[in-house]
Amino acid sequence: MDLSLRCDSECWATARVEPTIDRHGNDVAVVVAKMAYAVSQRGEVRIAFRPVRWSEVPDGRGGVRFPSELCDERPGTDAALFGTAFPPGGKAVNHFLAWLTITGNKVALRKSVNVFGPRTFVAGNQGVVAGPAGIAVPTPLVPANAYGGSEHYDQPERFAEEEHNPVGRGFSRSPASLIGTDAHRLEVVPDPALPSQPHLAHGFFAPIPANWAPRRNLIGTHDESWAKTRAPVRPKNFDVRHNSWAVPGLHSEVPLQGDEAFEVGGVRKEGIWRFSLPRYRPIFESRIGSTVQVHKTHLDSILVDADDGIVELSWRAAVLLPDPWERLTRLRVWSEDTLPAEVLQESIPNPKSA
Repeated sequence: MDLSLRCDSECWATARVEPTIDRHGNDVAVVVAKMAYAVSQRGEVRIAFRPVRWSEVPDGRGGVRFPSELCDERPGTDAALFGTAFPPGGKAVNHFLAWLTITGNKVALRKSVNVFGPRTFVAGNQGVVAGPAGIAVPTPLVPANAYGGSEHYDQPERFAEEEHNPVGRGFSRSPASLIGTDAHRLEVVPDPALPSQPHLAHGFFAPIPANWAPRRNLIGTHDESWAKTRAPVRPKNFDVRHNSWAVPGLHSEVPLQGDEAFEVGGVRKEGIWRFSLPRYRPIFESRIGSTVQVHKTHLDSILVDADDGIVELSWRAAVLLPDPWERLTRLRVWSEDTLPAEVLQESIPNPKSA
């Protein structure tokens, strides 16, 4: 049964549906709705369209640019920023800040990262450390430029990695071997407002892949007992927080609304990027026989693509499939909200224009 033939989007959101099994073993139809906006440097907003992605999209350097959206539930709201950090005003500096803040009436998310110019590891008074930085250059905000890494040897048992970021730089069981090699250029800035400080390896804003810590530690126990008695249903000790991919500082347990104030710094040649989006909330409905049901949802992901000037917002609903599935005759995504006329203008401004 092709569920996509029974799924209609009657609003400005892009919608996609896929059957799966939830963590309790139920057959469900996962429906994801995505709103995307093109945002200019001046904060002008126009409607745009981006696909719903069932698979992770890599960043080309070992990390993830776009996370998979195929999951039946995600607690709270995750946010991510990808782009390239630029020295402020084109000045010759050795380091500068890049940051993302999302501020609403009840919720505030924020994360800052120090961006350094090229530097190498040197021997210091406290061991091997990153040496003085040269003049900062445009730097992609990807995990490969943050602290981390892995070591591979002929013997598999000698493999070692920084589990929070195995593609970064600086991790080694033999620190002296790092001397003279390139050091990481992104360092997380401690935030005293956070109950627990970000890990040293989380010097980036991008989504955490599913097989990196801490996500992989929340997936549950996949042992022989699970394989014999429960597979393919999630283990009983599966933690739904595994589906959350935001780095510390960019996850809110209280869902955001989407109309908060955004500020992105150090990531645009033109300067600080400030904007707000219109509030627009999709509604998910299913029809089984003559029964129409509205399903709970909330904004669970925000992706800020500073390179392309696009902001994506995603909602989801998990619809319990009947037996047989054919009794489900319609999945409908619609909205009671309207978008301002200027947001719907055909002329989309150049998102990087001044």
